[in-house]
Amino acid sequence: MKFIRLILCLIFSIQLFSSFAQEKKVNNVFQKQDIALLDILYKDSINPLHIQLNSSLFNFGLNTKEFRNIALLKRGKEIWIQPLGLGKVFKVKKENNNYTLVRIDSTIHSGVNFEAYSFILHNSIVQFGGTGFWHLRGILTYFSPITHEWELYPSDRIVNGYDDFKNIIKFKVDTNANKLYTTKSLGYFNMPKDYTISSIDSCYVFDFYNHQWTTLGLINPALKLNLQTATYSTYDIDDIIIYQNYLDYFWINFKTNSFGKINSTKNEAIKQVWLSLYTTKDLYDDLQFNLGNTAYLLKISPDHQLSYKTFTISSADIDTSNIQYVYKIDNNLIHFFFNVLLPFFTPNVLIIMLIAFFIFFLVYRQRKKKVPKEVTARLNYNFYHSLTIIEKELLQVLYKNHQKGETISTKLINKIIGVQNKDVLTQNKSRSDHFLKINQKYKLSTQQPLPLIIKNRDTIDKRQYNYGLEPSYLVYLIKMIESEKQEFED
Repeated sequence: MKFIRLILCLIFSIQLFSSFAQEKKVNNVFQKQDIALLDILYKDSINPLHIQLNSSLFNFGLNTKEFRNIALLKRGKEIWIQPLGLGKVFKVKKENNNYTLVRIDSTIHSGVNFEAYSFILHNSIVQFGGTGFWHLRGILTYFSPITHEWELYPSDRIVNGYDDFKNIIKFKVDTNANKLYTTKSLGYFNMPKDYTISSIDSCYVFDFYNHQWTTLGLINPALKLNLQTATYSTYDIDDIIIYQNYLDYFWINFKTNSFGKINSTKNEAIKQVWLSLYTTKDLYDDLQFNLGNTAYLLKISPDHQLSYKTFTISSADIDTSNIQYVYKIDNNLIHFFFNVLLPFFTPNVLIIMLIAFFIFFLVYRQRKKKVPKEVTARLNYNFYHSLTIIEKELLQVLYKNHQKGETISTKLINKIIGVQNKDVLTQNKSRSDHFLKINQKYKLSTQQPLPLIIKNRDTIDKRQYNYGLEPSYLVYLIKMIESEKQEFED
């Protein structure tokens, strides 16, 4: 019995240790460049960041025998370190200007997701693709704060891809629309004979709302050729990504299906900053990333000293004179809209067109309101002759009282419509029906917005209503009423 209890206690202790593995502090020694990089990142408390680091340069005191690259993720002042391929996740803690890592995962299995593309979507750490065990992966996983493990994010199909320092694929995360864009899909198309990687040169987008991949279209051959020689880091700014091809900078906007160059003035200024830091005389390692609109160029010397320079860049620095499409859309109409019409309308031209359309709308609306007098007279004539004898008599009495500056009483109205001997409820309904019909006929005939007959409470007896005519319509009714009166007298 004692032996069984001992076994149960041992099992419980092992499970307890595994469950709280995410709270284990890692006592490690950070290198000079590790500390220098974190010092830069901690100065910024707003902008997010996701970059991949070479573990031979930055390792944050971790044993690098099991992995090659590290994903560094930042949200506000929170920073996570993720050795790619192991499934482990560490949170950086800063206490008294000293940095330590705290492991927050309970991962047991490893060996996949090397070179995965890691990013933060809202409050979740997400991974896409990667490599491992002679396979390319095309699934999405996210780190669960509940289970402290990587959970599968469902999707309708597999789209393989991975992130490496050659930047053979460009990624863009749209946090507002919850979408992930990628410029191509990769695969081992001759396995197990060999593991040569082939690519499908089509752009894809994954929608995190409906869990679906969509093929946007074949990538522009000009962009494909340009990306093959773009081996430097990518800057993720606003709705665009900016990448470097030798000493020229280009931009891609997947949402508008457009790409082009940074304007020459800004490109030359960036080039001078780049050349002032990176020279061919010295041996060094480099790292480039951006925090918001500020780009950082880092230089690490052989003795682990880190120096850097910065420049600012934004979507306002793009050259709009030569915009090309990113992916070809098969539908000709959509293709024309995205690749011809939309690139033509620069922001300034679009603003001018919107202002012009607004002015045109106001003028058109004003002209529509101003109906010619001849037309208005004809419409009123048609209205008047559509009335019954009682309705005409009501209008004539209302007109006479209006000339005297008086309103017509309910008693006189009841007499005209023949309900003076009826009960009050019948009188009220009959008056309402007659005036409602007259107003309906007037609105249908003339398309005027205001009612012809208006009512107001009596100033002495608030229970009673007095009736009159809308003054702005009288000019058109006078002739008909006077003409009718003259014909009756003759």
